[in-house]
Amino acid sequence: MYLDNAATTPVLPVVDELYQRYAHAAFYNPSALYAPSVAVAREVKGARSRLAQLLGCKPEQLIFTSGGTEADNLALYGARKRKGSRIIISNIEHDAVYRTAMALRQQGYEVVLAPVDSYGRVIAEEFYSLITPDTSLVSIIHVSNETGAVNDIATLCARAKQINPHLLFHADGVQAFCHVPVNVRSLGVDFYSVSAHKLGALKGTGALYVREGVHISPLLTGGGQESDRRSGTENVLGIAAFAACAELCSREMSALTEKGLALRKALQPLLSDRCLLVSPEDGAPHICTLSFSDVRGEVLMHALETSGIQVGIGSACSSNKGTARAPEALGLTGGFTKGMLRLSINHFDTYDFEFLSQAIQEQVKILSRFIRI
Repeated sequence: MYLDNAATTPVLPVVDELYQRYAHAAFYNPSALYAPSVAVAREVKGARSRLAQLLGCKPEQLIFTSGGTEADNLALYGARKRKGSRIIISNIEHDAVYRTAMALRQQGYEVVLAPVDSYGRVIAEEFYSLITPDTSLVSIIHVSNETGAVNDIATLCARAKQINPHLLFHADGVQAFCHVPVNVRSLGVDFYSVSAHKLGALKGTGALYVREGVHISPLLTGGGQESDRRSGTENVLGIAAFAACAELCSREMSALTEKGLALRKALQPLLSDRCLLVSPEDGAPHICTLSFSDVRGEVLMHALETSGIQVGIGSACSSNKGTARAPEALGLTGGFTKGMLRLSINHFDTYDFEFLSQAIQEQVKILSRFIRI
């Protein structure tokens, strides 16, 4: 039972079909001028239009990237901002935003962290108090990859721009797109990042929405692809798979919500003063995070593998660095700081949540006797 879909998802069958097409029959470089290449370029254009429709924007407002990380980097580095100006991010951002912001701090920008509540939602009034006339850029994650908490980006963005109409607002939507309703026009953001491999498509593909009229400086220069905003030969297979899988996932959002509710219900017997539900009830349906006081999350993760269950302990991108940012930001104390366990589902797999719940209970009972945090 694979329950780490917030890290990555199994590839959907449609991708196999697309691979056969774009690896063999339609392998052409879409920038070439002969007829088969022009046909491939039209297919890239079609995939862009389909993704744009799902996001609620115009096709020309999407820049294809190598993934969510590059999209986040492009937004933060490429946004027009005065040297030394203030940049605000939440203190539970994905490392793709957090580490980029820290790099900008080294370049002379003032970077401040907006606090979050115990579920990972930005505390609105404290966030607003950080906005100054010198603030140039804000980046707030839409759905927390750690807890599934959903930030009210539309309200945060609108109020931030009331305080300072000149700031630019970026939202990391990697865990939001096709998991919760997303319309970038309604959100009011200037930049919005998405990723393909969270939706059954391929790793190495993402996109950045850029609001019309907003300048973005490229990170990669070369052949002038993506309207000279991101050079490099287009990943045609990745782009086609992204559009196809996003369409399939968007149709299954209600089914995902039902599965998420079933997961939470099955986990209820686990909750006690030694096991906290870190995810909010109104969070994104695909992520449910627990924290245990008596057992390390990593130890429990490996113990569950013996029952054929694969889970996560937080962001896979930062797990090898042993980061403690998320527990500290959430206000966890004592053993809870190292006892986080993240369960995340996808749109199409089926799960035996009762078996999962029983397996966790059994392993916690065993481990808590012998292993202390």
